[in-house]
Amino acid sequence: MLTEGLSVRLHNPVADPEPADWAALRRRAGLRANWAWPVMRAGVRSGADPLLLAVLSDVEGPVGLVAASVVPPRRRDVSGRWPRLGYLHVQAPQSSALPGWWLAPSTVDDRRDVVRAFRRAARRALGPGVAGVLWRQLGDDDQAWLPRPRYARRTEPLAVLDAPASVDAWLAGLRKKRRSNLRHVRKLVAADPDLQVRTGPVGDVVTPAELAHLARLNLAKHPGGGGPRSGHRSPLWQESVAFRDDVHAVAYRDSAGLLLGAGTILDHPTWPMWLSWGALPVDEGGRRHLYFDLFWRLVDRVVEGRAAGMVLGKGMPDLKADLGARLVPQHAAVTL
Repeated sequence: MLTEGLSVRLHNPVADPEPADWAALRRRAGLRANWAWPVMRAGVRSGADPLLLAVLSDVEGPVGLVAASVVPPRRRDVSGRWPRLGYLHVQAPQSSALPGWWLAPSTVDDRRDVVRAFRRAARRALGPGVAGVLWRQLGDDDQAWLPRPRYARRTEPLAVLDAPASVDAWLAGLRKKRRSNLRHVRKLVAADPDLQVRTGPVGDVVTPAELAHLARLNLAKHPGGGGPRSGHRSPLWQESVAFRDDVHAVAYRDSAGLLLGAGTILDHPTWPMWLSWGALPVDEGGRRHLYFDLFWRLVDRVVEGRAAGMVLGKGMPDLKADLGARLVPQHAAVTL
């Protein structure tokens, strides 16, 4: 049991400087660019709820990490200060698809101790007005370490693409009609003299303002995506990832330079993540088939990079499954 010698450090990425050990801890936990300190800070300053970051350690070093938005009952100010009323929403910064915690390999009892220590520390820092903790992106096995009482329900599944042996192997596993459609899309893209495709670090192939515009268009089309207080649609957040070597984009433009669509990817040694996709509507010059061309390129990226697969996020699970994704059950739970 970890009850003895467990310490908790609480940080506010807006108000506090980056801890000296943060980059090393992020690497150890395998966390993507959305956990980088300046990126988290930009997310809150762009409109996301204030973020409480807890680092839990025993005598041998860090054993847990929890990121929780402090959600007030009404819209908060823009200072990033923690409110004194509301609840804690545990999910990864600027992502509705990834968990907001890392727990070192341990027993269920040890993990439960870490979670209880986090809740006690948060209650001391925030006061009793911040009542419950909403945990999102729980897998089937994760609820075992949540302390009772709790209320749980199943949520939208997470789509993941397990790495195929090759692009041809991926295609062979799809329905015949889907396979034919994808090959037709590739021919359309290759034969389109008015279409240019570039891939690289975000800042090299697309501007923050352009990505923010596409993100707003995507929100209008899918109002539930990312939550109402997500900051990753703003130019400020896009600027924070623009020239990082662990964030890439695939950008589609016409011959006049107009951005027709773009997808962003958070790199990772084994499980890169498809973070976003946005495109102009057809009546503004967009192309209906670019989403499917991007999906093909994601598969090719996984194969070429010898990754274990790619996290494809939430939204449109049936379509992603038809394109070869595996749907992982997800749950949400409230602890008091």
